[in-house]
Amino acid sequence: MRPAPRRGLSRDEALDLLPLFAADEAIGAMLLGPGREQEWRQIVTLLEARGLPKIDHLMGGRYVRAVIDFFDNQYGLNRGGASPLAPDGVEDFEKWRQRQKRHS
Repeated sequence: MRPAPRRGLSRDEALDLLPLFAADEAIGAMLLGPGREQEWRQIVTLLEARGLPKIDHLMGGRYVRAVIDFFDNQYGLNRGGASPLAPDGVEDFEKWRQRQKRHS
């Protein structure tokens, strides 16, 4: 795993530090910051249900550009200049986990 990017790098420079297909640990550190990879592992299933690209097992990771596109879409950054949307609220992961256990 590559170290998290230093502060002061542009988004493109920081993304260039990741391979095209990156492991979840690297993506979690990139998106949430160093030391928060465990949080990424906890929310990734919820995000996959919303359309986050899944791990490509042949390539051994998630396609990083597709992950970035997913978040750009979530926050309205690819809407041709329209204002970005605000997140729809705080996620209640405990409630989600309980629902998952009931359906298993």
